Amino acid sequence: MDAWATFDFRTHAGPVPGAVRWGKEVRLNGRPVMDELAQVMPPLAADLIEIATAAYTADRRQARDHGDPCQIAWCRRLRLHLPVRCVDVWQSHAGHVGEVLRWLTDDEWELVFHPLGASHTPLRGAQEYLFSEVPDRARVVLFSGGLDSTAGLAADLAAAPDAAVLAVRVVTSNRMQGIQESVLRALGHRVRDCRLPLNLAAGTSRESTQRTRGFLFLAAGIATALTAGKQTLRVYENGIGAINLPLVPAQRGSQATRAVHPRTLQMLERLTTSLTGARFRIELPHLWHTKTEMLRHVPHWAIKACIRSVTCDIGFATHVPGRPACGQCTSCILRRQSVLASGQPVLDTAQHYDSDLSSARDRVPITATLWQLHRLGQALRAADPWTALVEEFPQVLDVPAVGEETGRAAVLRLYGQYCTEWRAAAREFGFNLHKWGLEGAAAA
Repeated sequence: MDAWATFDFRTHAGPVPGAVRWGKEVRLNGRPVMDELAQVMPPLAADLIEIATAAYTADRRQARDHGDPCQIAWCRRLRLHLPVRCVDVWQSHAGHVGEVLRWLTDDEWELVFHPLGASHTPLRGAQEYLFSEVPDRARVVLFSGGLDSTAGLAADLAAAPDAAVLAVRVVTSNRMQGIQESVLRALGHRVRDCRLPLNLAAGTSRESTQRTRGFLFLAAGIATALTAGKQTLRVYENGIGAINLPLVPAQRGSQATRAVHPRTLQMLERLTTSLTGARFRIELPHLWHTKTEMLRHVPHWAIKACIRSVTCDIGFATHVPGRPACGQCTSCILRRQSVLASGQPVLDTAQHYDSDLSSARDRVPITATLWQLHRLGQALRAADPWTALVEEFPQVLDVPAVGEETGRAAVLRLYGQYCTEWRAAAREFGFNLHKWGLEGAAAA
């Protein structure tokens, strides 16, 4: 695509090509977070979440050409005109923000920042508060309502019984909100709910891949942490999901999502540190753990919360109350595999799946998953497993830690453990391990 798709978020007196109106086409409500903390968002924090929301909006409104057999048209050229409070700061960091977005989406981004002036934005004009309600030992975490975020948050609550948690969540549907709130209630009173409702006008979304979602959610977490006066954000994701190696070789670049990839977190750490002038950290405490290993550390009292969680690629997309998880997407497959391998089938006893794997209508996700496992097993059994893994999955070199021997060893252990866990679960699924070359992977 040669032409730029332009989106203008400034307030204009008359119609402007590419204009997107805050409060009309896109609605972001920061009031619940500010009221929960009794704090006004600092200007840079408010700018950050509005920039991320604008990028997410443009991403959803500009469709990719999914019919292109060479995948060239996967990439787009997106130009955003953005009113901000700290225009000089953002102009000097435009290249850094564009770099993050290019890494996440494979698109070319041009960000043009303008003084806020008379422009209306969602987080403008907040009231002042007389006192703060942020607990001294509060920890700021991202919360999605999925199994990883639930298990990780439960483990943190158990490890620090006197600490409070500020759980940041971006709410884009009523069903998402209901599930998240049900899980948070089960986790107890020490969890403070910091929600940011976000809605796009009906009929304006034309692209479903949502590769800017990671930027949006992380920006919400960073903005909330800065509002709370904290310099650390925790993200709960297992290492297999965070690194997210492509299932098949045909997946290129961001076609395998990089929402919480270690490099994504590193880039946003550096951006936030540079913006604020103070060291900011984004922690991924379970980078070297599989989902199964995370589940083995869930305290007994949090089992109910894990049961209520939803881990499905379309789990929050449907607006039908009570609609079961699909049962056949990669997220459902890995949830079911990890639960079986963990020896805690109770975690899935209340889950209802629209499709059983043995009779799934869409066989592509499970076939691709097993093909990836076959390739992983072959690499890990090679005489030089690291070289074989890099040759088969060069994307592993994007993990910052692999520059050190300890990082490479951690990656090999992680994927060896993952293959071993599949051996424990495959028989329950009725899969022939010999067919897929997975026997012996445990010895890698």
